[in-house]
Amino acid sequence: MKEKFAIKFMLAGLCLAAAAALLTGARPAPASAGEPALVVYHTNDVHGYAFHEKDQDGQPRHWGYDYLKALVDGDEARNKLLIDAGDVLQGQPFATARKGELAARVLSMMNYDAFAAGNHDFDYGWRRLTELRDAYRLNFLAANVKKREGGERLLAPYILRDLAELKVGVFGLSTPATTTSTDPRHVAGLDFGSPREIIEIARETVKYMKEIEKTDIIIAVTHIGSEAYCDPSSRTLAREAPGIDLIIDGHSHSELKDGLRVGKTLIASAGSHLTNVGRVEARRASDGWSLSAKLMPAAETSNIRPNPEMSAAMNALKTELEREMSAVVARSPIDLIGDRTAVRYRSTNLGRLTAAALVKGTGAEAALVNSGSIRDSLPRGDITKGMLLTVMPYDNYVFVVEMTGEDLLAALNHGLSQPGAGAFPQFYGLTVTARKTTRKLADGTPVDSFVAEEVKIGGQALVGKAKYKIAITDFLYAGGDDYTWFAKRPYSEFGTLEDLFRTFLTDSDAQTIKAVDAAEVLTISP
Repeated sequence: MKEKFAIKFMLAGLCLAAAAALLTGARPAPASAGEPALVVYHTNDVHGYAFHEKDQDGQPRHWGYDYLKALVDGDEARNKLLIDAGDVLQGQPFATARKGELAARVLSMMNYDAFAAGNHDFDYGWRRLTELRDAYRLNFLAANVKKREGGERLLAPYILRDLAELKVGVFGLSTPATTTSTDPRHVAGLDFGSPREIIEIARETVKYMKEIEKTDIIIAVTHIGSEAYCDPSSRTLAREAPGIDLIIDGHSHSELKDGLRVGKTLIASAGSHLTNVGRVEARRASDGWSLSAKLMPAAETSNIRPNPEMSAAMNALKTELEREMSAVVARSPIDLIGDRTAVRYRSTNLGRLTAAALVKGTGAEAALVNSGSIRDSLPRGDITKGMLLTVMPYDNYVFVVEMTGEDLLAALNHGLSQPGAGAFPQFYGLTVTARKTTRKLADGTPVDSFVAEEVKIGGQALVGKAKYKIAITDFLYAGGDDYTWFAKRPYSEFGTLEDLFRTFLTDSDAQTIKAVDAAEVLTISP
């Protein structure tokens, strides 16, 4: 284990972070029989869905922070925590329009105890994250994120809460994939550790909390994900870092209805977008703790009156943006599919239109974008500035590079090998026939994968030594999602991804858009 992650560093430096966060005072009487010793409310991957919303049938779809505050404040449990597992500052226009500031203002009123630092919480740069943390007193935690120069941790590694007859330790972990799943320039100078180092950091933190801080219960708030493509995953963390009682997890948007048990650890995750709020109860047991988890869907808000002060404050903030965000900037004759359950697994019409917009706007022979740059779908009809900002929130610029067919094929296969991940490619100007295969993750878990067998560009077979002009985003050029085939090449710079897409929609007639919709650019063979 490297010296930079040694336990003696924790003893010397981490105690200061803990002391700053420790709540002390006289302890009330212990919980009565049957009452949980601790209740933990949790959220994750909210992505700016801050407001209570209903679907077309009038059924509640998103909780809204004013309803969540009423729920938590109304719970009479002696010991309560409110925890978020990251990706809370980016997403919907409410979060994105002012680089996280409006979201941070709301979060400060919610009195969250702790946040994991999600990869998208770094989307405005790590200095902006620490600026919002300090301005609004938000406890973002990450035991594994440090500055390369000097080795100091960027964020507090953990906090302690001294509650009624209970001392709770909460530590945070961020996915090492942050270095490529946000713009790499936004985390330049930071080290997130390798998957193995992160597991070791967790082990050391657990040991420190148990032996030095004498905590009764240990919670990890993590933005690492529980699915097979996550490395490390929260399942791996629970298995290889024993002693964690509860993991509140985010990143993979997983809905764990009753939680997931791995050994003596319970993993809890509430999905995304405040469609659910998670609730965990912890009771003392003869062999440690008995924990139970449940998800409370947004439908339960029908029986809750929102916190009036919170509602008033949020509506005032919302009004600040409404006029700007409601301006109609484009129109689509069809529904455009960009939901992550589709766009990260196959070619979708929104993916093709986005890439087609880059081809048209730059004159490139083809275009490739990572599916992670497309964040939502667009309904047919008018498209507002706010809707477009939701779908394309990153302000990415478009570059055109000249590259060989060999390198283009390698880049395509890199993305095709990762269905479900943000690296999965959306493209236009290319037609690809791929076959389904499998690959193994670092822990040996087999996952689905695709590999290109035939690639055509402009209707002609791709030639390995030939050179082609390809439109990409600056995110990919910088090595985002581990696309390493573009950097250091000369490039021509165009407008933003959002600008080129909007211009394409406004300049194209319905027939053109429907032709792109009907195009078959990716065929998967068994």
